[in-house]
Amino acid sequence: MNTVKPESIALFCLTPGGVRLAKRLAAMLPLTCYTSEALQEEGFIPFNGGFASAAREAFSSFSALIFIGATGIAVRVLAPLVNDKLSDPAVVVIDERARHVISLLSGHAGGANALTRYLAGMLDADPVITTATDVNELAALDTLAFQLNARMTDFRAAVKTVNQMLVSGKRVGLWCDGEFTGR
Repeated sequence: MNTVKPESIALFCLTPGGVRLAKRLAAMLPLTCYTSEALQEEGFIPFNGGFASAAREAFSSFSALIFIGATGIAVRVLAPLVNDKLSDPAVVVIDERARHVISLLSGHAGGANALTRYLAGMLDADPVITTATDVNELAALDTLAFQLNARMTDFRAAVKTVNQMLVSGKRVGLWCDGEFTGR
């Protein structure tokens, strides 16, 4: 599982409006901000080898990526790298006017849904989260397991089965084998 570490969030912006929003966010969070040389400002790192190259490099070295811009740009740049929801970083997209914060990739395991809610709260924006358990206000098994540091046999299959049961309105029982510390 990959969880968002506040000191390990890369932010990418491509427009003057994106830079303004990035500066707002960087004043509240310890972000590593990237932009083009043309938009370069103090505290921003220029894209090394271009936007796509910098974003792809960050995908493997940061716990979360924030893109200020169109979702399509983020999807096209990251598509070749997307591998596994349990290990890919959280990816969140924000429009440059900060109206919508979109959980794009690794919503539960990567922490994108939680990061989306957090950023939307900071910006007074609309969080866009599309995972079925979240939109139906249900506790997803994978999220619960991560919060409790729980282990289970065949994690992927269990999560798929239980979450499908939950969104289908079926009752689910959980059993804890061993001592539960309840912290």
